[in-house]
Amino acid sequence: MQVPVRYRDCIPFFYDKSEAEFREDAYERFDPMVIRQTGLHLGDEIWGKYPWQPIHDFAVLYLNIVAKDSILELGCSTGRWIGTMAERFPQTTCWGIDYSYQLLKRANEFWVAGDTIYLDFSKHGGDRMIELKGHQLSNLYFGLAKSESLPFDNNSQHFILNSFLLDRLGDPNQGIAEMYRVLAPGGRMVMVTPLNFLMTKHWKEFYPAIKIHQKLVDIGFKILEWQDDMVIEEPLDVRGNSVHWKCLAVVVEKV
Repeated sequence: MQVPVRYRDCIPFFYDKSEAEFREDAYERFDPMVIRQTGLHLGDEIWGKYPWQPIHDFAVLYLNIVAKDSILELGCSTGRWIGTMAERFPQTTCWGIDYSYQLLKRANEFWVAGDTIYLDFSKHGGDRMIELKGHQLSNLYFGLAKSESLPFDNNSQHFILNSFLLDRLGDPNQGIAEMYRVLAPGGRMVMVTPLNFLMTKHWKEFYPAIKIHQKLVDIGFKILEWQDDMVIEEPLDVRGNSVHWKCLAVVVEKV
């Protein structure tokens, strides 16, 4: 595994993110981005459920994890998915990678350090401070890197997770190539994406979704599951306003 270029508050940086890049990254803004992501992924009591649970339920059908294996989540945000995996498989090494230091710091505070987080969600209609009690998972690690340049060795990861990531990458082709490179033969990857691309060239290259199917097959993946109609409702406030995401959900295996 690559040696970190530096550390910041216990978070290893595998990419030397510049101050200019920090300023340009909306997810480095604690308020509102970190608060929003904390409420969305950790504050289930706000919504009466976990809005992203359909993604987790989809993935669990394809788990083939044993103790010696490793699990990697790319674009882990505040760590809900990879933290859940680390709890479920305590003998398995789990990594959460994201490009945002602020989100990684929050994830590490909650899932590794065991800090209690007090969440003020009043800007979204909450009427009180919410207390979120943290965990202390010794098999879970977080690090800052770009998904197009992962710090892991070839064939080193046995299960890769990512959601709402592919359409946010500057180079989706390189991101897919890196996922293939680090995944071990026989390993599986779960990818869920709304295909809400930010760049016109990516719409042309990756949409409709059958184009992604061909790219995955061409690089060497075997398609195990393909759903082009997974619906995720992302709540915006306690009134019930939400964003409707129509997602592509894929499971592939490296052969």
